[in-house]
Amino acid sequence: MPGFTIVGGENDGGQMVRNTVETRRNHRWRWTSLGGGTLGPDVLILLQKCQRPKFVNEEPVMHHNQEQAYFIGKQSWEPMEMTWYDAEQSPDCSKAIWEWLKVGNLLDAADVSLPTTYKKEGLLEMVSGVGGRATETWRILGAWPKEVNYSDNDYTNTDIATITVRMRYDRAVRQQ
Repeated sequence: MPGFTIVGGENDGGQMVRNTVETRRNHRWRWTSLGGGTLGPDVLILLQKCQRPKFVNEEPVMHHNQEQAYFIGKQSWEPMEMTWYDAEQSPDCSKAIWEWLKVGNLLDAADVSLPTTYKKEGLLEMVSGVGGRATETWRILGAWPKEVNYSDNDYTNTDIATITVRMRYDRAVRQQ
């Protein structure tokens, strides 16, 4: 089987390697909002799904005769999507996201709040299946809502309403 050593090989001294490694699972994670604001931990308990950080590097190219050489350039972080269940609760998730979205007067583009009022921090952790210990921790810095999508209303659909936020952030730091 690719990726597994079932019987000892030359690189492990001829010993048997056991396949007892537990893998991270997509359903074992948690998000914690850091700092104040409308999106506290009591609202985020209804978070359905969240992407892990993703970055891309620019590719500056150097041209020489008939070939091209590529180098690593500036790094940028892709927005991450988070989806909440829109529950009828207090505090209201829908209202909390709306308050976060209102970074200023929505009718006057010149009236925008300072970044200190809308940029948030959070922790995204992958957790183990035993004891819920964090096995991978990302600190998300300077996050704010780039896009917000309140799910469609439809009399023929009995699905739970959700709110999807496409979150822009300044950087993510892998702490563990």
